[in-house]
Amino acid sequence: MSQDTMDLLKVLVAVLIIFAISTLAMLYGILLLAEYGGNLPMIGSLPLSAPPEMVPLLANSGLFTTLAATHVTASGIALLLTSTTLDMALLIAAKAVAVVITALLGFAGGHMIYLQLTEKVPIALSPLAPAIIALVAYLVLSSMLSVPALRRFGNLRFVIGLGLIVLGPVLLVWL
Repeated sequence: MSQDTMDLLKVLVAVLIIFAISTLAMLYGILLLAEYGGNLPMIGSLPLSAPPEMVPLLANSGLFTTLAATHVTASGIALLLTSTTLDMALLIAAKAVAVVITALLGFAGGHMIYLQLTEKVPIALSPLAPAIIALVAYLVLSSMLSVPALRRFGNLRFVIGLGLIVLGPVLLVWL
């Protein structure tokens, strides 16, 4: 595993933990304000409630799979061209989306822990499966299937590029 991949994994773990802890702090802050802040002038007039159950909606929205399919097609186009700027842009985009998905998973984890602690709701990871699959896909797109990694195949990159251009729409329909 390359140093870049190890650094990305460290960042993802840090983001996951900090977003889970931040979500717990935020939700308990809302709970405390709703419970004890009703008499305060500014707090008492705010409708404080737990955030809506948007975690499954965010995880199942299809946004990440659409971005992944588009990223695959863009990688194919970039392989047909010669541009270090495009290569780096796609690599940075893959890493950034992986971090955003990890932040969503951290929020979801913190939210599930909060619901478990306050309402005894069992923790279920099945609603997060699409986001977890998308995270794995973006980890692959930012490492083994990144455009700089695929350029090492020499002229075979043109065949791979054409294959990725065809694979993008197939993934969009399949996923």
